[in-house]
Formats: sequence, structure tokens, C-alpha cells
Amino acid sequence: MVLPQFLLVTLALTSLAGEPYKNLSIGIEIQLPATGRVVATSNNPPSCMIKGGNERGTWHLRLDRVLDTQQRTPQELVHFAFTRNASPEGTKIVEDRSIKIGALDGWWLRTSLPIEDARDSTLCWLAMPFPGGQAVMASILTTNDGWDLNGTTLISALETIQTLDPAQVLTDRLEGLDQAISLLSDLSATTLDVSIDTSSWRRIQQFQEGEIRPTDIGYARIQSRIGKKSEIGSTKSEDAELGLLVEVHSRLIPDQISQIVTDTTGYYWMSFDGLEERWSSVSTRWKGKIRTSQQETGILQRPSLGNPKPKLIILRQDTTSNRQLSPIEVELASPWLPKTLTWVIGPWLGKTRPTQLSWRTLNDYVDPPHGTMRSDKVKSTSGGFTVTTRLGDSDVAIVTEYDNEGNLLRRTLGEGVVIFGTDERTLRAIWEPKNLW
Repeated sequence: MVLPQFLLVTLALTSLAGEPYKNLSIGIEIQLPATGRVVATSNNPPSCMIKGGNERGTWHLRLDRVLDTQQRTPQELVHFAFTRNASPEGTKIVEDRSIKIGALDGWWLRTSLPIEDARDSTLCWLAMPFPGGQAVMASILTTNDGWDLNGTTLISALETIQTLDPAQVLTDRLEGLDQAISLLSDLSATTLDVSIDTSSWRRIQQFQEGEIRPTDIGYARIQSRIGKKSEIGSTKSEDAELGLLVEVHSRLIPDQISQIVTDTTGYYWMSFDGLEERWSSVSTRWKGKIRTSQQETGILQRPSLGNPKPKLIILRQDTTSNRQLSPIEVELASPWLPKTLTWVIGPWLGKTRPTQLSWRTLNDYVDPPHGTMRSDKVKSTSGGFTVTTRLGDSDVAIVTEYDNEGNLLRRTLGEGVVIFGTDERTLRAIWEPKNLW
């Protein structure tokens, strides 16, 4: 497991202010409440489940695109959903009215359900038209107390729903694929020169609840150079091929109470054409004299006559107990963004300045990692450019700011996690007094 990705994303499960959640399968975007996070998605049928709230009132929001409405109106759809629901005796309809969702006319139905031996619940439905004679349905389940606490916020969130033009979504996706294919097909030692022989430091901070200033929770150093594949744990003579080699060292203390430290050292190599890749990383969690370590090895072989569609193989081992974990196989699909390149992607994008990218890549912000669609929107700024990244249907948007040369200035995740480009002197002054340098 390579850090800081995995641990940082566990701190960043909520939407960013001003960054609506987009679900291209359903064909909508919505500004989620601050505590809301997507916990499940489906492409067929198009749907997603969102959970939020706190110990005083948890809520669940489900969004669906209804493919076969049988020409029912939004009012008829919500009443049909209500009659299909096995409502207990004593269920009351609290609200039954039209609702405006942007410029669209929808219908809203809220009910109160008595639950035996439990707190009474609130069950709601919203229906609104969708292009092509379809509809978007939303349903909310919470307790009555949860509704009293969160109802206004949930209604406000529903009112931000916007339907996405299916033709425009497809056009944007195809444009992103075309730009990604063009960039990747041009990979070479020459086009990668701006991402070679670089060295940068990262300052990792998090805004804690109730605090004005963020807390430093870690740091990292990323270096790149030309290297041999044999430097990644191989002694085969044929592995002397040169390529891009990235070395990553990070230290992270995400929990300020437990003060458990996670140190990671990773070496990532890819061929200059991006078709072959290998990496090795070791993560060690420690506090005092107690230590546990895990090693990860990634192997992607070049397509060959007998292996035209190779898989990315990820091997993991708990080195503390010497236990080999189950290997992970990731199916590749074109265009494929190599993991090695993601560490030094800023200078490369700064040189080419695409506007929109859609490609497959390894998502190791989850455990176990898997292949997913990655979308990047690139916008020029007065001092450089920003890249807004989404992985699959995640509600987490990663916003990265670069200068004109592609040097990282700031990367913003959710839950107040921010990564800054910095220098060794600044980091040393922070961590050396804590004996963590």
C-alpha cells in the first residue's frame, strides 16, 4: 500500500464545497451535504447510494435513473413508489406537493412511518423528468429526529440536482479519450524530459474541527530520474532497459491522538513508452518499538505475441508475519495511465496543456486497489493551471494547482486535507524538533 494516497483518502470522504458530485451513469450532478458520501454505485441500473448525518441522525439518499416510466408523470411515479412500499399501519403522508428542481417541475412526497420498538422514521420520494422520456428518482430514509435535524439541508441538496445532457456527456468523454490516447501514444524519453531529474517536497496538513490553523500530519519527497528496470528488485540481464524511475519517501501521522507513524518508501519504474511498468514499496506503521510492515510489488509486462492483453499483477506481503496476501489482477483497458507517471504528471501536463482527459488507471485510494476510469479537467490560471480529478463515480474531487512549469503548489482533498509544494528547510524546521525528521 503506497502512501500518502490510501490513508489520505480515508480522511477525505466528503464532497468539497463548490464541487458537485457528478454521476455520469445516472446523468446528474448534485451538491451533496457536507457529511454526505457515496457508499455504493451501479451502472446497470444507473443508481447510487449516499450516506450522511451523525450520531444524532443518520440519513440515506438513493438516486436512480428510471429507464421505463410508462409515460407516468413525476406525481404518478412517487405515488407508485409509495404504494409499492410495504408501509406499516399508521403511516402518514406529511407532504405531497410539486417541487421546483432548477427549471424542471418535479414531485415531492414525504411520509412518517411508525416503527415498533424503534424511533419513528421518515421516508421520502422525489421524481423529476429526464431527457428521453425517462426520470430521476430520489428516495430518503431517516428517523423523524434525523429529518428534523437534516431535512432542510437534504431538500436544499435535492434542489441543486442538474440533469446532464447525455449527448454532451458522451462528447466530453470521447474528447477526453482522444486527448488521453494522443498524449500516451506520444510517450518517449523526449516527451517525458520535463518529468525526469525532478525533486520536490510535499507538506501534508489537515484542518482539525474547531481549529483555525491546519495541523501538520506528514510530509513526502518525490524524485525522478532515468533508471533501469533491474533497480526494482530484479537481477535479470534483460531487465537493463532504461525508463522513468520515481522514488517516493513519505511519513504520515494521520491520527494525532494515537500518534502512530506510517513510513513508506516506494520505487516506481516505467518504460519510456508507458507499456511496461514495475514498482516496489514498503510501508511501516510504528509507535515506539512496535512495528508492522507491508510490501507491495506491481508488475505490468509489455504486450507480446502470446500475451496481447497483459494484466497488471499486484503482489502484497505482510513482512511482519511473513504472510503472503492474495495477489490482485487488474484488467487493462486503453488508454491506460501508468501509476509511475501519476507521481510526476504535473510537468508533463504543463508541457502539453490538454483540456480534458479520460483514461483508465489504477485506483489505489481504495483497498484492495482496482482499475477505474479517471477523468481530469485542466483549466489555465493566471499563474499556471489547475487539474480537477475524479476516480470512477467517487464524490471526492481532487483539485491540484500547478505553476506554469507543472510544479505542485497545492492539492486539496476533502475533510480539510491539503498538500502543499514546499522545501526541505521548511519541513525540517517543523519535524526535526518532534524527532520525526
